[in-house]
Amino acid sequence: MAPERQAKAVGYVLLETAGGAQGAEHIQRHNGTVIAHFRDSRILLTHMIIDIGGRQGRGRAFDLLVMERASVLVVPSLAQLARSCAELAPLLAHYFSPPAGVADLIAVADGIDTRTAQGRIAIDVLRTVARFESGSVYHA
Repeated sequence: MAPERQAKAVGYVLLETAGGAQGAEHIQRHNGTVIAHFRDSRILLTHMIIDIGGRQGRGRAFDLLVMERASVLVVPSLAQLARSCAELAPLLAHYFSPPAGVADLIAVADGIDTRTAQGRIAIDVLRTVARFESGSVYHA
């Protein structure tokens, strides 16, 4: 029996403003949340991207997934990826939902892990909420 292959992950942390010592504390806390998730995991954190004041690094994280340099994106929470369900839904559909999805998503504080059935259901619910918010859900 062959040993199970260790999945590679990219961690992504967003900090809206630099804010001096308080900003450094927020970065450490969010970074610690992502890193702590790997202590008892079969996932190897190969990249860590930290954005301060913008989401430029988010694209780099997605590029790493598309280029198959990593197969899992780990964030402290879904709020790190998008400001609203409407902004989050296309990201979920494109990167993390079968059959088109290229990777798995773990949102640590939200308890979402798309490698599990419960995580995939949570993502489907979020996508449905986003469609409802945008008005594209049929009302009888």
